[in-house]
Amino acid sequence: MDKELQDAVSFFNSETAYKKLFREFKKKYESLGRIGGTVPTRLFTEDELEVIGSFFGIPGSKMAAKGSISIEGFERQLENTRFSDIGLKQLLDAFFGEEIISNKQRKQEKEANLRRFVEDLKERYGRLAFWFDFLLENAGEVRWIWTLIEREPDCFAEMAGRLRDAWSRLPASPERLPMFSQRVTGDPHAFDLQTDQGKLWLNVLAVEAGQAVPSNTEAINELLQHYNIYRDDLLNYVTCAGLYAETEDGMHPVWKAAVRENTVQIVPIRELVVLTNIYPASGSDVWIVENSGVCATLLDYRPGVPIVCTNGQFTLAALMLLDRLVESGCVLHYAGDFDPEGLGMAQRLLERYPTGCVKLWHMDREAYVASNPVIKLSEERLEKLNRIEHEALAEVAEVMYEKGKAGYQEALVEQMVEDIKW
Repeated sequence: MDKELQDAVSFFNSETAYKKLFREFKKKYESLGRIGGTVPTRLFTEDELEVIGSFFGIPGSKMAAKGSISIEGFERQLENTRFSDIGLKQLLDAFFGEEIISNKQRKQEKEANLRRFVEDLKERYGRLAFWFDFLLENAGEVRWIWTLIEREPDCFAEMAGRLRDAWSRLPASPERLPMFSQRVTGDPHAFDLQTDQGKLWLNVLAVEAGQAVPSNTEAINELLQHYNIYRDDLLNYVTCAGLYAETEDGMHPVWKAAVRENTVQIVPIRELVVLTNIYPASGSDVWIVENSGVCATLLDYRPGVPIVCTNGQFTLAALMLLDRLVESGCVLHYAGDFDPEGLGMAQRLLERYPTGCVKLWHMDREAYVASNPVIKLSEERLEKLNRIEHEALAEVAEVMYEKGKAGYQEALVEQMVEDIKW
């Protein structure tokens, strides 16, 4: 710092009024990115305004009457002092002992530093280059990840290392998530999905699969299953009857016995993953219902009918079973409740499988009326009907919206029994 600049800093540092004024100048420069704007005089005491007024050659009372202090005016006045060769920006930098930059520039520099940090991780963990490229190209979509990087860069780097290890050691055959976590990291809870590490892991898998990160349990389970990882293979189950199943060794003896004895099976994922084929004991039609009471009643009247009960929303086990049935050439006859969720499930099946594989069963306008809908739907649930776009469901969705009430399949059981020729 040259002598003139050092003298200027000492002079303005000698008065509290100038210290306070310069702090306001600094804030204004950070906001505008240039010398400009004004500082309100109300921020200063009468004594402080006397000091500042003396710099401008006017009394403090006149300074107060102006209502504000022009920063550009201060710089012009500086030219009339013994510090005329010093610009205000140069003086402010020296006064605060740092180069003052705008908030915008500071933000840009911070973002540039974060991007360089991620680029370095990309070089270090090359197997995850596809994911780091996604982060760099889609920062707005994964703002929470960038916030995590900014807040705890060292922690993120450690998690990135574990993600690389996990990606390099994906299971070749079905493996439970805790066992996978133990094998990769030594910690069975490392990839628990409520943790940052688990959320990052889902993000990696979704990016590689070319899909959005799933937000509901069913979709999360499907994504993990795509990579041979299972969260829960005992409590995730589906109910069925009248179906045969095969393994690589041939007919599964338990499924064969269940058909022979007309026994209903509750089948967890654990038992489904070993099956190579599932099909009806007779014919090619399989009846799919949402409600366990309806399923039980149908079995009372039609023992041995090939039937699947989803027990509400589709579990991963239910979808795995239905996938196998479609693969074997079956036709799925689906009957759900007349509420937004039931129509949503029907639409999902229609979109999941090829045309002709799914036939709606008592899910048209006439069936809705026959269900005697009496349960009023909330505005929030009615809004879900706007997501029903499949042509096979559009009419009944419109009628439901107009009526504003839900109907349930229990009211249609007698007709459903008649439909099943057994």
